Amino acid sequence: MKKNNFQFLLLLSLLSISIWSCEKEDQENIEIPEEDENVVARINEKFFGTQYNQIEIEGWTNYKEEGRGGFQYQSHYSNPSYANITVFKTGEERRTWLITPKLDVRNAEDKTFSFDSRQEYDEGVVFKVMVSPDYDGEAAPKEYTWEELDVTLSKDGASGYGSWVNSGKIDLTSYGNVSVAFYYEGDERIVSGGYSIDNFVFNDDGKEEPVDPTDYYKNAEGLDGYELKSTLATITSTGHKWIEYSDLWTLYHTSDDKYQKSEIIWDMYSDIPDPDNPTVPDGNQPNEYEYQITVEQCGQVPSGGGERYCYNREHVMPQSWFDKKAPMVADAHHIVPTDAFVNTMRSNNPHGVVASHTWKSINGSKLGNGTAASGYTGKVFEPIDVYKGDFARMYLYMATRYESQIGSWVNNGQAGTVLDGSSNKVYKDWFLNLMLEWHKNDPVSDKEIDRNEQIFKLQKNRNPFIDHPEYADMIWGNSVN
Repeated sequence: MKKNNFQFLLLLSLLSISIWSCEKEDQENIEIPEEDENVVARINEKFFGTQYNQIEIEGWTNYKEEGRGGFQYQSHYSNPSYANITVFKTGEERRTWLITPKLDVRNAEDKTFSFDSRQEYDEGVVFKVMVSPDYDGEAAPKEYTWEELDVTLSKDGASGYGSWVNSGKIDLTSYGNVSVAFYYEGDERIVSGGYSIDNFVFNDDGKEEPVDPTDYYKNAEGLDGYELKSTLATITSTGHKWIEYSDLWTLYHTSDDKYQKSEIIWDMYSDIPDPDNPTVPDGNQPNEYEYQITVEQCGQVPSGGGERYCYNREHVMPQSWFDKKAPMVADAHHIVPTDAFVNTMRSNNPHGVVASHTWKSINGSKLGNGTAASGYTGKVFEPIDVYKGDFARMYLYMATRYESQIGSWVNNGQAGTVLDGSSNKVYKDWFLNLMLEWHKNDPVSDKEIDRNEQIFKLQKNRNPFIDHPEYADMIWGNSVN
């Protein structure tokens, strides 16, 4: 009996060891999935680009499976561009894909994406939004696994341009890390039409890591003159996210919020500063009027409206000078909220020193011919002293950010009154001298510092002459008479 018990226990032990060994072997052979490489944490893509060019975005795939081409940048008149695909040539068959990089859904705080769509003259094309967990771009898209999503699309464009429709937030939680594809299929022999998409957003958690201005300008350290200016041109254009003109209305809630309550706009053409403390906003000065941020914005003032009617958006460097082209047309660093009537009176005239005014605003801004002492006697618009530096730094920003383009604007509208046709010096002596004088006499204010920060959050670039006022003299100090 004891022998049998011993044999039984021995057999049980050997069996346990065998089971343990098998389990251990199985555990050692388990493949633990690795995290996806080359995933993107966040996307806010507005599809800005040159009209009719094929879309080329780093990390995205624009794949032509059949037909003349893939998705292309499209726009109408001066509006910002968007992604478009359509069949428009008799006998053409087109199948094409626009695919995002792999989205890091697993680690995203907001595991959703959204986009705008517009149906256009659609007589029955196929347009799908799909996701793939295994797409890596190494082969044709159809070689991978795709699942179509049930999303909200524009559907009122059967006989014309439909309405732009937002998809709403599409939850990707259950899919893990995936690529999103817009797939189009059309045949001009059978059907025609197309779709446009815009404003693709993934993981819109509203959080941005603060940027240390010291790091932002690190490549400019030790430089001066036009070499410094060219480096700043690269810094301010790299990462510059093109925004839409309509985005400015929302931006002004924080960038030009006079009392930090998102109620009153800070308008430099109507504000009347306290003479004893001009840098602090004070709405109690005689004759001063103020606009509510949301309810008193407008486009144009109707005939007879005059001041106090509404506010709109003024391009400090007039649109006609750069032919209303993007991104200048919506660059927040030189577009400020102003009384709409005063904006109209200023028109396309350069800023300058008025000898004898022909018109004067309630706050003292003036329109008239310039002074001989300033070097220009043509018509100019002069803001009040406390804001002259603000405007000067906007002009210095434009000369720097658009260094590669601004020389070619000299013959547009009245641009030749201030531009000299160069890309380095940029401005004529009279104007450059005046801007440097205004820059020096009206130092950077808290208002400008706050505005610069808010614009950076949205537009992702900064005005160097607010962060580093000394740059102005370092660049142009030896260039003026």
